[in-house]
Amino acid sequence: MADMSPQQKHALTQLSINQQQLQVLIAQRQQLEVQLKEIEAAIDELKKEKEEYVYKAIGPALVRKKRESVLKDLEEAKEKLDLRIRTVKSSEKKLTEKIKELSEKLKR
Repeated sequence: MADMSPQQKHALTQLSINQQQLQVLIAQRQQLEVQLKEIEAAIDELKKEKEEYVYKAIGPALVRKKRESVLKDLEEAKEKLDLRIRTVKSSEKKLTEKIKELSEKLKR
C-alpha cells in the first residue's frame, strides 16, 4: 500500500466503503423479502378463510376486524414492500457497477 498513488488509495477506500454498503443493502433486501413472503402467506390464508371477521394482531392485542379490511391492509403493505425491494435492488445494481469500475481502476 506504500507504493500506491493517492488516487489509488482513495479508490481502494471507496471500494471498501462501497462493498460494505452493498452488504448492508443485500441484508436489507433479504429481510424485506422475508417480510414479503410472510405477508403473501397471510394473504393466501385470508383468501381461504370464509368467516367475515378475523383477528388481527395490533401490538400485543388481537383485534376483531372484517376480513376484507385486513386483506386490503395486507395488499397495501405488500405493494409498499415490493416498491422498497425494487428500490434496494436498483441501489444494489448501481453499487455493484461502481465496485466494478473501482476494481478496474485499481487494476491499472
